[in-house]
Amino acid sequence: EGEPAVITTAMCHGCGTCVAECPADAITQMHFTDAQIFAQIRAALEEIPEEKILGFLCNWCSYAGSDLAGTSRFEYPPTSRAIRVMCSGRVDRDFVLEAFRQGAGMVLVAGCHLPYDCHYIRGNYKMKARMEALAGMLQKLGLSPERLRIEYVSAAEGVKFADLIKEMTEQMKTLGKEKIVAENKKLYPILDRMLSRKGI
Repeated sequence: EGEPAVITTAMCHGCGTCVAECPADAITQMHFTDAQIFAQIRAALEEIPEEKILGFLCNWCSYAGSDLAGTSRFEYPPTSRAIRVMCSGRVDRDFVLEAFRQGAGMVLVAGCHLPYDCHYIRGNYKMKARMEALAGMLQKLGLSPERLRIEYVSAAEGVKFADLIKEMTEQMKTLGKEKIVAENKKLYPILDRMLSRKGI
C-alpha cells in the first residue's frame, strides 16, 4: 500500500497479457512495445486499408498455423497482414481501435484453442473477455459485427487458417468497400478521441 507496483522479472512468463490489461499503460514488454506494434499497424495499412484484413496472431498457435499454410502452399487471397505477438493476451484494445482508425477492412485476433492450448495457461481467456467486450462496444458505435473476428487456430491448422482468410475476404466483399469506408469515417473521430490519451 502506498508503493508502486513492481514486476518481479524472474516470474515473468513473457506473454504480455499484463501489458494489455494495465489501465495506466505502465507496463511494457521487450520487443513488443506499444510503439513497435502501432508502427506495424500503420505500415500494414498504409495502402488501401479498407481492402485488408489485419491479423494479430499469437506466436505459438495461430502465427504458426499461418506459417504452415504458407509452407504447405495452401492458397488464400492476399488480403491479410499478420502482426505476431507472443500471446493473444498481449492484444491491447487500443491495437484494434488503431487498426480501425487507420481504416482496416477487418481485424482478426487469433489465439490458441480454449480451454487448454495456451502456452501461457490463460492468455487466450483474457483475450476472449477483452475482445468480446470491445466487439460489443464497437457494434454499438456502428461497426458491422463481421469486421472484428475472434478465432482459435492451432499450429497444425494451416488449412483452417487459409479457409478463415478466404471466408473473411468474402465477407469483406459482401459488406462492400463503400460501407466499410462509411463506417470508418463515422468511427474515426470517436476512435481518435479514445486514443488521444496515448498521445498518438
